[in-house]
Amino acid sequence: MAGEEDRGDGEPVSVVTVRVQYLEDTDPFACANFPEPRRAPTCSLDGALPLGAQIPALHRLLGAPLKLEDCALQVSPSGYYLDPELCLEEQREMLEGFYEEISKGRKPTLILRTQLSVRVNAILEFHTHLPLAEKLYGSSGPELRRSLFSLKQIFQVRPRGGLGVGVQPTPP
Repeated sequence: MAGEEDRGDGEPVSVVTVRVQYLEDTDPFACANFPEPRRAPTCSLDGALPLGAQIPALHRLLGAPLKLEDCALQVSPSGYYLDPELCLEEQREMLEGFYEEISKGRKPTLILRTQLSVRVNAILEFHTHLPLAEKLYGSSGPELRRSLFSLKQIFQVRPRGGLGVGVQPTPP
């Protein structure tokens, strides 16, 4: 729940209780990408502290196998990536559904996952070793669907923030 507590210095602090999970998505072509643990634990976030400063505690709580320096937070189910340099309060305008859930007494879910830029680089790096078209042509059924869905997620321009990485096509 969002609440006000006293930090001990007389300044009130906004506390938000959320559920947290991680998604092992370092390999964008991996078969099993489901948030873990299935029963998401709850934790309290300081609404006035930059999220980047709170990610290490979430990483430890979850025992996530992700590289800490590559982690980002994503709001579920909206898919909005939170800016680690800003606090939740500074992103409140973009998080209407998130705060609406809180106002209804629910605990929204945040997903700790690999930064979008790292996932894009993994695809581009993969492309240098095995042409992407060859990988897609050689795939079928569920593997092909997963690969195409991964590409769609990565290259789909989102209204709030866009791709976040400078991906430029190679000239013919």
